[in-house]
Amino acid sequence: MQNSLEESTVEYLDRSGALQKLIQDCQTRAEIESRQDKPSAVFRFVLTVDPVDLVNFDSTLGNLVLHYPLDAGRIFQDVVYLSIKALDLIPQVESRNQILVHLSIPTLPSLPSYSLDLRDLSCQAVEQRYFQFEGIVSSMTNVIQYTQSARYQCPESGCVGSEPYIYIRLHTAGASESRTIRPDFECHYCGNILEEDVSCRVLADKRVVKMMDPAAIPGLSWSPGAEGKRHQAVTVFLREELVQGIEMGAHYTVVGIPTIDRCRGDITMSIEANSIVKHVVQPSPSVALPDSVARLHQDRLGSPYSFAASLAFAFASSVSPPGAYHKLKLSMLLSLVSTHSNDKSKDGGGLHVMAVGSDTLLLSRLLTYCTAISSRCVHHTVDKHLFAKVTKDTHGTGTCSIDAGSLLLSHGGCCFLGDLGQMKKDVQSSLQGVMEKDAVTVQIPKKYEDSGVLQSLELPIRCSIWAYTDPNTCKKPASIAAADLYLQQELGNVSKTLADCFSLVCYMDGTSETGDMYAESLLVEDILNCAMLEEEDLENVSELLSTEDIKQFLQVACCLQPQLTPTAEYLIQGYFVSSRRLRSNNIQSCPFPPTALRTLTAVACAHAKLSLRTYVAEEDALMSIYLFEESVTSRYGYSILGIQPTPHFRHGNIVQYLGKENDTQMEHFHLQLLRLISSHAQDLTLRQPEE
Repeated sequence: MQNSLEESTVEYLDRSGALQKLIQDCQTRAEIESRQDKPSAVFRFVLTVDPVDLVNFDSTLGNLVLHYPLDAGRIFQDVVYLSIKALDLIPQVESRNQILVHLSIPTLPSLPSYSLDLRDLSCQAVEQRYFQFEGIVSSMTNVIQYTQSARYQCPESGCVGSEPYIYIRLHTAGASESRTIRPDFECHYCGNILEEDVSCRVLADKRVVKMMDPAAIPGLSWSPGAEGKRHQAVTVFLREELVQGIEMGAHYTVVGIPTIDRCRGDITMSIEANSIVKHVVQPSPSVALPDSVARLHQDRLGSPYSFAASLAFAFASSVSPPGAYHKLKLSMLLSLVSTHSNDKSKDGGGLHVMAVGSDTLLLSRLLTYCTAISSRCVHHTVDKHLFAKVTKDTHGTGTCSIDAGSLLLSHGGCCFLGDLGQMKKDVQSSLQGVMEKDAVTVQIPKKYEDSGVLQSLELPIRCSIWAYTDPNTCKKPASIAAADLYLQQELGNVSKTLADCFSLVCYMDGTSETGDMYAESLLVEDILNCAMLEEEDLENVSELLSTEDIKQFLQVACCLQPQLTPTAEYLIQGYFVSSRRLRSNNIQSCPFPPTALRTLTAVACAHAKLSLRTYVAEEDALMSIYLFEESVTSRYGYSILGIQPTPHFRHGNIVQYLGKENDTQMEHFHLQLLRLISSHAQDLTLRQPEE
């Protein structure tokens, strides 16, 4: 049986190309050994094995790999040793104990018996075999060292155990450090205590992470149906090449072997990871536009702006009536499209949105509604830490464990901060530093570092940040407020430098009392209409676009990867340079954020996705510039393009906004923008638009 399994193993390795790779690795290793004064005691090889392919080739061998990984490892160890000796690849190899083989299992068969449920670990009779599960990294340690192999020798010179490669301890999956290094190993031949050759000890990298079930993320904030669900984190050990590239809060698929740890009377379960792959949401070809959105898109083909504006008009109609808070709804849709994107590594996080208005209850309801649509959202509260927390690792590693805060757990989604004005000043200052760098800086105390030097670690944030504030809660003295010449609109207890870190700042309290009264009349009318309905009639009140339709639309829109056209790039760069020059030299100058160029590009790309375009058109760049200029104008009260902020729309205005009249208005805005660029950015070398 043993010989037949070894023959099948050799044939499979030859068929899959792993044998040829093994020969090349051995030749490389032999060249290295020839240049060393002292030969290595252990030689490690990594063999990639596809279980499905192996089962189809030899079911017995495939079953052994899947269900008895330690026995399978010994089979592959024997095959590698015999291959090296038969082909005389590494002369320094004298015993099979010198061969350490790691079988890399990239994936498991898609069967329920190979899936591990992180929500019910304590109730499962877990076997020591390969399982596959998905998890989110919620905590991790620094990279530390563990003993990969050690060589022992019998002190009795005449004993067989005194030969160099009789006693070599190799780390196996799930084994603790004491299984490899211990002072009481006895010689099997004479019973003497073995002595370790410390010069032959091989150390390797290890990292301990904790992963939580992805279904637990909605449970971090209140969500319907979340009551009664229990979630727990599982400890995962990563070794060698697996320790690199792990991101806090990221979603991974792990293949590993469960192990039971017994320490001081406590019994805990952990996972020895064999492979770990970052989870990427792939576009599903079966997902199509919902009928309501498809009809709307077909109806709005005549205008490049109308479809996105119509989506914002119909969005969240159950929270606020259509027309009210229109610009905030459009900004949230743009942020949602960028939040769903898989390419945040190119430009940091998503689009950060802050709403400024006196009706904080409605703002909170509107942003909470958006969290239910996001693919992942963490609602931050005061009982959680926002950034990261450093604690002592409980697994006896002697290092620290870094626990993810709300910003890091929102990886690939959004983090809803609530009322930003209620945060303490030191938290606001730290948040400003995080948003400027798109990373959380964690200070590692000296006691956790071998060098004894204070070190810092930067963890990137990959999320959109949402918040709101009440401008009427300003606690600044009147003299300081009057001296702030540039701040035309109040931000409450939020500093203007922190507000500059947000991509879009939406002011809901307009300068025109007529617009605010109209928005209030819409809200009052909507509340009275709902109050006069019977309970059964109230349940039948439908939204213009349902939540499920919006979710399905976002799944389609987020799969688009629009490319920036030269025309759009020319307008964005020209507006940025002109605004920086004009606003800094004019007597009515006001600060223009240096991050505006990145924001304008991100908003233009998001608007192209929202419009279901595969390229960033000139119209997307114009709308991006329009929204940004409106935000700057709302804040500082001066527009270099003559824009009048309109946070809400009347029925007459919205008809014009959704129709051909809006195209004419945007054409006029386009001409003004070109005049501005030609006057203040004519000396720049910009990539001219293609004909």
